[in-house]
Amino acid sequence: MLFEWLQALHHWEVAAYLRRSLYLYPFVNAAHILGIALLVGAIVPVDLRILGLTGPPLGAAARALARFAAAGLALAVATGFLLFSVQPLEYAANPAFWTKVSLVALGALNAFGLRASRAWRMAEIDGEIGAGLKLGAGISLLLWIAAVFAGRAIAFLQ
Repeated sequence: MLFEWLQALHHWEVAAYLRRSLYLYPFVNAAHILGIALLVGAIVPVDLRILGLTGPPLGAAARALARFAAAGLALAVATGFLLFSVQPLEYAANPAFWTKVSLVALGALNAFGLRASRAWRMAEIDGEIGAGLKLGAGISLLLWIAAVFAGRAIAFLQ
């Protein structure tokens, strides 16, 4: 069933157009990189602040950066799906692709979990950052950096 879905995705009109277009594929690829930059560029400063390595108290800046991170994640996932559709059988056979997808999913779950946590709300209110929040920030940094490396490895493991 997965093979049939991947075959259908390969023959999808949008994927075929992306493969043929001189300009659209590079544009989608650049948009994917922009999404990653927004995502990681917004998450890293917040994680570093939580870890006590930089910046002012957690609060309004973190809320604003969370919106940029969410927009970056949405853009990266949407454009990533389009890029995947160009060569779905090849990507599905690539372990670096599945590693990246898994790391992005774990990173997103970690981010949503941290933002929904009581520890996050308390840190916004009184500025006290507990060990659990620091652990979550450290995990976040590792997951997102590893996802970027796994994404780059996709091209080299085809």
